[in-house]
Amino acid sequence: MSIQFYKVMHLIGMLMVFFPLGGLLVYSANGGLKKNNVWRAKTAATHGLGLLLSLVGGFGMIAKLQGVGFPAWAWIKLAIWLALGGVTVMIAKKPELAKVLWLVILALGFIAITLGIYHVEWFGQ
Repeated sequence: MSIQFYKVMHLIGMLMVFFPLGGLLVYSANGGLKKNNVWRAKTAATHGLGLLLSLVGGFGMIAKLQGVGFPAWAWIKLAIWLALGGVTVMIAKKPELAKVLWLVILALGFIAITLGIYHVEWFGQ
């Protein structure tokens, strides 16, 4: 498949990661997140599928761009991916941290985007 295909897959996946996180954070900050909430299951499913799409798209792009090997910037993005995957637990367990997590998630997204755009200049790869 082409690099453009993987890039679109990666970007759609990231939209599907951040969109539910924003909804969960707002809902949690307003005292929500009951266990039997229908929207909680839908946001979790969207978030999980987004994580999968972003991972497959990201690895596809790395394979097309790099050939063999896993560059340093990709390790950082993988750590951010793991953090974004696990932050839903913090949102559910610690609703009082919703405002802080809002900024943390925004910062992680900014770092991931910046690494994706400028990795060649910074890491020479």
